[in-house]
Amino acid sequence: MALHPLRCFRTCFPSMIFSPLELRISLVSSPSSKLRIHPVWLNSRGALLQDRPRASSEGAPIELVEDPKFVPLNADDPVFGPPALFLMGFDSAETSKMRKFLKELDGEFLKIILCTEDMLNQSIWDAVHSEQPNLKDVEIAKSLPRICFMSGLTGEEMMMFIDAFPEIGLRPAVFAALVPNSANKLLKDVAEEIMGDHEMLSAKQIS
Repeated sequence: MALHPLRCFRTCFPSMIFSPLELRISLVSSPSSKLRIHPVWLNSRGALLQDRPRASSEGAPIELVEDPKFVPLNADDPVFGPPALFLMGFDSAETSKMRKFLKELDGEFLKIILCTEDMLNQSIWDAVHSEQPNLKDVEIAKSLPRICFMSGLTGEEMMMFIDAFPEIGLRPAVFAALVPNSANKLLKDVAEEIMGDHEMLSAKQIS
């Protein structure tokens, strides 16, 4: 299995000076057998990747493409937030596979955080700064969509993580990145927006 070391891209693509409008959020659906790629541009809520290193608007719903906040995803998107993977809808049994996966990717610098009920009424910013010393003791929120929020990664690192995710053998998930214009929104509200966009894009692909 080819490994994709994340840390090397920290050296190749150092942090940049940026304004909130320059940041992107990434949204990708990943089946267990093969990564499904969707065409779309990005807005403040979510987007799907098509061709690396830049996404395309071709085939995306007109409601999303015409959003003035849409910007293409770039491999050199800067780092924002603490290095963490915030997992919504995942269970504690999956964290061991995730840890092994991160180790193979040289991504052990990423902290794994599991979503709890009280976090749903917190901002995403507060949620990704949560401390969970023992994940086995965490009371995970139930019946939630499976979303992996990525924080503290460059655009290139996010692409690599998403591409390699099917190797873990976990159930399908949607991926989203922490960005400044969503950081202070309630987690439950952002998750609802992300899944709404995801369903719209999935319906567009089927039709």
